[in-house]
Amino acid sequence: MSELQLGLLGIGVLVVIGVLVYNKLQETRLKRQSEEAFGSRHDDVLLGAKYAPRRSGAANARIEPTLSEAPEEVRSAGAMLDSGIDFIATLQANKPVAGEAISMAIVDSPDRPAKAASWEGYNRQAAAWEPLAATGEYEMLRAGLQLVDRKGAVNQEDLSDFSAMVQAVAESIGAACTLPEPAAALERAQQLDALCADVDVQIGLNLVARGGAFAGTKIRSFAEAQGLALERDGRFCRRNEAGLELYALCNTEAPAFSAEGMKGLATKGLTLLFDVARVPGGIAAFDRYVEFVRALAEALSAGIVDDNRQPLDEAGLGKIRNQLQALYASMEQQGIPAGSPLALRLFS
Repeated sequence: MSELQLGLLGIGVLVVIGVLVYNKLQETRLKRQSEEAFGSRHDDVLLGAKYAPRRSGAANARIEPTLSEAPEEVRSAGAMLDSGIDFIATLQANKPVAGEAISMAIVDSPDRPAKAASWEGYNRQAAAWEPLAATGEYEMLRAGLQLVDRKGAVNQEDLSDFSAMVQAVAESIGAACTLPEPAAALERAQQLDALCADVDVQIGLNLVARGGAFAGTKIRSFAEAQGLALERDGRFCRRNEAGLELYALCNTEAPAFSAEGMKGLATKGLTLLFDVARVPGGIAAFDRYVEFVRALAEALSAGIVDDNRQPLDEAGLGKIRNQLQALYASMEQQGIPAGSPLALRLFS
């Protein structure tokens, strides 16, 4: 082969290698972004009777029944912004600005924080803050970035991106912008995150078959008779009048429940879930959850067991109840009762 052919061959090999390396880098970047967007520090509680702490060093950690330490479109918080849990910026315009124009300025802002921001406008007629409405007109606005959720606390970059977005919107609509001190907000975020870590608890109690298997038709019949409904995620859920989940029933084994699949389903294990911080009613709600667990266990002739398949007796359930009473009291003292609007926002 001539030197020219050899040179062209070498260039071709380098191009192919470059394409492969670029594709690998892109794959790694996209995987990392997906993990950041959809990942969660919240432990899986589908297997085991346990408390699931907000953080865990192992993704599949099993915990015995003892209390463990532990970018979107324009969205409105429903007049719920709270200085205790939100980093709130205020905007003051010289004249009323149409809500639609404000919404467009938000969407068109080149700076978008990783965590979703909430917007409200001040309704002078009602003398109250309200969700930003396209048909409204506002001279005063406020935007809030929630300091903590189940993925953790905001950081300096989050606050910087949020501040840049708000300032861009203010310039677009001709408004003055006032931002709080970020250092104080970061300190508050860490304090709030620590508080949430102490009370962010989910309970999963297991039912196991003593003999054969549970028939899907019997499970569905009992669940629906007790007010639970089969939902799209494959769980039977009991909800209150406001639509909040009180507790849920799912299949410990694969597959998830489905309307058609219940007819031929046979499973040897069920898990009943109770998300402590998000369920309103305190200890009384937990008692109703346990009553349902006992009733279902009796109907199916099943045993209630812990994560190691050891029987969970009345003493064990009583111990959990006592620990939850202390947890509920702590939430009340912090002004964040279980199932309240603030709790639903923090534990989301």
